[in-house]
Amino acid sequence: MHVNKLTATLVGAAALTAGLGTAASASTATTASNLPIVTVTHDNGGVQVYTGVPGQPLLSASVDNRGICGGFSYEEGFCIPVSVG
Repeated sequence: MHVNKLTATLVGAAALTAGLGTAASASTATTASNLPIVTVTHDNGGVQVYTGVPGQPLLSASVDNRGICGGFSYEEGFCIPVSVG
């Protein structure tokens, strides 16, 4: 997959995660303090996307020199080595 398409996919996944987090909290009053936060960084030759609410990570995804990686909450993440060239 082309890196720009993968970046768009990662950002889309983060947006979906943010939407799911908001939907999951729909039964309670939604305030700015409990909305999911999406953080995008550009390190290690790639893009990393992290989502979470204050004090609790949700999902993470990245494509960088480690490969394509994903994680959930505090669980050990996983990476699939890939070659982009």
